[in-house]
Amino acid sequence: MFEKIETIEGALVYHGNIHNRIYFSEANKVDLGIFLLKMKDLAKKKNYEKILSKVPEGSMDILKSNGYMIEAKIPGLYNGSIDGYFLADFINTERYTNDEKNLKTIAAVKTIAIAANKPNTDSHFELPVNLTIKKLTSTNFGQLEELHQKAYKYHPNQIKDIAYFSRLKELNHQFYGLFENEELLVSAILAVHENEANMEIVDFVTHPDYRGQNLSYFLVQNIKEKMNSLGCLTIYAMVRATSYGLNITYSKHGFILAGTLTNNCVVRDKMESMNIWYFKGNDEV
Repeated sequence: MFEKIETIEGALVYHGNIHNRIYFSEANKVDLGIFLLKMKDLAKKKNYEKILSKVPEGSMDILKSNGYMIEAKIPGLYNGSIDGYFLADFINTERYTNDEKNLKTIAAVKTIAIAANKPNTDSHFELPVNLTIKKLTSTNFGQLEELHQKAYKYHPNQIKDIAYFSRLKELNHQFYGLFENEELLVSAILAVHENEANMEIVDFVTHPDYRGQNLSYFLVQNIKEKMNSLGCLTIYAMVRATSYGLNITYSKHGFILAGTLTNNCVVRDKMESMNIWYFKGNDEV
């Protein structure tokens, strides 16, 4: 499986060698003093280099006292009223370093993407008549896996499979696809957190023959339109910090930059920092 997903002490924990990282959330009702020790033990046992957390503001102090540093902040992430933070503990301090060339690229991407955010401009574009957007069900998981196989043909360890999609569905994830003549061109996966009134766009995958056409723009547009029906006040997403295209897409859609997660995950066999973008349905930031 791409990454192990389990519940530990009541918190949701993702971990695996693919990213050499632990990522935990939904730890609001956890005894963090005990839990953080377990995460540290798990990291040492598995030789993970980083522990990333997503927590409400009230949990910040204990994480900071345990060596965690703030990497991003989303105002009102929890039910529109409590700020959310992404804090990280770098078990291997070398994981926190970036070379100068990479840092310059990340800075340039941020500058250009932020400049693309024009709040007084209507970001809506009509979906081309040859394309359709559909909500996917478990019967489409074979198509999803096939799309991943094509997109990550030369990076097989990045391929998510039917078993992984099924596990995500159990965790209240939704799946959407952009089609042309019944061929799946782009997929998006949403993690809907009903109790927090937010949702995360956790995955975009584009058919290799259609890269560079900005087709993800239409899926982001469609997802924004679903906010009210899903009871969500905030959408957020992680994007490769060196990718001009998707960072600009989110900015054009009115998303705000929340911060950067340093060397957070492996994409196509390369360690990548990730920008976090968020959008408020009521236009409050």
